[in-house]
Amino acid sequence: MSTPPHKVVVVGLGQMGQLYLKKLQTLGVQVFGYDIDSVKETAIAEMFPNETIIASATCVTDMAIVASNTPSHHRVLIDLMDRGIKHILCEKPLGIDMAAVNEVRDVMVRTGSQIYTAFLMNFSPALLHLIEKIQVEGLVLTEGSVVWCKNRYGDKRPTPGDLEDETVHGVGILHNLCAVNQEIRQIDVMARLTYPRYASSEAQAKAYALDPSFPAVVNASTMTLEIITTDKGEVPCSLHSSFIGAQQTRRVTAVLSRADDPRQPVYSVEFNFDMKSGTGIVDQLLITMLDGNSVERLEFSCDKLLDQTRAFITATSGGVIDPRLTNYTRAREAVAFSEAVLASHTLDGQKVTVP
Repeated sequence: MSTPPHKVVVVGLGQMGQLYLKKLQTLGVQVFGYDIDSVKETAIAEMFPNETIIASATCVTDMAIVASNTPSHHRVLIDLMDRGIKHILCEKPLGIDMAAVNEVRDVMVRTGSQIYTAFLMNFSPALLHLIEKIQVEGLVLTEGSVVWCKNRYGDKRPTPGDLEDETVHGVGILHNLCAVNQEIRQIDVMARLTYPRYASSEAQAKAYALDPSFPAVVNASTMTLEIITTDKGEVPCSLHSSFIGAQQTRRVTAVLSRADDPRQPVYSVEFNFDMKSGTGIVDQLLITMLDGNSVERLEFSCDKLLDQTRAFITATSGGVIDPRLTNYTRAREAVAFSEAVLASHTLDGQKVTVP
C-alpha cells in the first residue's frame, strides 16, 4: 500500500509563499494555499492550477507553513494551533516582539503544537563545513563582523523593516559559530537604526489596511556593536544590515583562535552567501591560515530553502529532527536580540543586555 502524500497549508502567498509552493511540489507534497488578500489568491490559482485555494485557514491538515506579513506571524500561529494544526514552519521572526513570542509559547503549551522558525542560513553547507572544522581542530570564535545589504528602495512589497527582516541572519551565524567549543554567558548590544523614506508608501498603506499590526514607519538600516561574553572571554562583533545597500551583500567574517589559548589566533575566515556562479547559486568560504597567509577557497552549491522544507516535512513524519531546524527556544532568542537592539537605539546607543 502506498503512503498517502503529505498535506500542507501555506499561509501567505506573496514572494516567500510562492517559493514554498514550488519546493513543496518538488517534494511531492499536496499543497493548500491561503492569503488574506484575495488578489494574491487569484494570482496563485493561475500560477499553480493544481493547488487548492481555501476560503479560510481551515484545518485541512496538521501541517502548515506561515509566510504571511511579519507582524502577523504570532496571530497566524495562534489561530492555526487553535484550529488543531500540530506542526508549523514559520518564516522568521517568530513574533514582532517578546510579548507576541510569549503568547505563542502559551498556546504551544496548551495545544501541544511544535513550531520551527525558518533561519535559512543554518542550512548552508559552507557554515556546516566551518563548524565541523572548529569542532575538530579545537577552535573558538574570538571576533566577527557582518555586512548584510540589499536595495529595497521603492520595492512594492511591504516590510516591517530591516531589523526584523534582515539583521537576524548575520547575527544568527555569529551566534552559531560562537557557541562552538565555548559557552555564551551574556550578550550586550549598542545599536542605532535609521529611518529614511525608502519603502513603498502605497504597499505599506495596503498592508496596514489588511492588517493593522503592520507598521507605517520602518527602519532601513541597523548598525550594531555586539559584545558576546563567553567562558573563554569577550567576543566583539560589528553588524551592518541595510535595505538601502548598493548591491546584495551577505558577508560574514570571523577570527578563529585556539580554544585552549583564545589570545592565539589561527584562522581568519570570510563567508559570502548566495553568490551567482556558473553552476548556479553558491555559498563561498575563504579560510586564511594566518601563519603563512595561505588561503583555501571553497564553493558549495546548495538549495537552502529546499533542504529546510524537506527537513520540516521529515520532522513532522516522526523522522529524525534535523539539528539545523530552529526550535522555539532559539527563535525566541533571536527576537530578544532584536528587541534589545531597538531598546539601545531608543537610549541613543547605550549598552543593553539581551535578556
